[in-house]
Amino acid sequence: MAAAYGFSLKFVCNSGLEVYVLMVDPRSLRHRRLMNEYNELMQFRNDVIQIEPLSKSPCDKYRITFNLQTIISPQPIYRNRTVCILTIPPGYPDTVPKISMDGDSMPPPWHVNWYRGGTWCFGTWTREESLVNYIYRCAKTIIFDPNFTDARYDASANKDAIAFWNANRLRRDMFPTDKKELPTAETQRETIRILEPEKLTIKFL
Repeated sequence: MAAAYGFSLKFVCNSGLEVYVLMVDPRSLRHRRLMNEYNELMQFRNDVIQIEPLSKSPCDKYRITFNLQTIISPQPIYRNRTVCILTIPPGYPDTVPKISMDGDSMPPPWHVNWYRGGTWCFGTWTREESLVNYIYRCAKTIIFDPNFTDARYDASANKDAIAFWNANRLRRDMFPTDKKELPTAETQRETIRILEPEKLTIKFL
């Protein structure tokens, strides 16, 4: 019996009943997920968040340009453009993707949820989250949106930025640093849920 995303095993019971068990190939599931994510990202991008594929299909690396004003030092010093690289690991979606600064775009935002080395601290991750929503959350930290900022000491990636955040977090003239309308995850179609590798389909004939 052919399977689109794996192979099947046939078992014959003592009673003569034939049972087919579909074994799902995780590599095929990842391939399908990446293709779906690519299509959503191409719909999501616009002049505010530009997304450029950096690898062949199924794409697992993107350059993301956030044309958003951010703060890069406590003086504060502002910047209008931040370029990042999104890298999708082999274990995706069970392993979280990584967003880090393009070398030419350093330093990172002076934000409690950005490591000073240039990597975004994503907070929490579940395999159901789409890359569209992941990038959207990242953009919200770039503009210092209070609703997307976790300034707890244990959760902070840049503890040196906590004092700056606490001193200014209630200033609506400062935060968020950019008032542009972002493309939203809600405008995209619902992420297609992929059959989990551990789930089996049994067919009785």
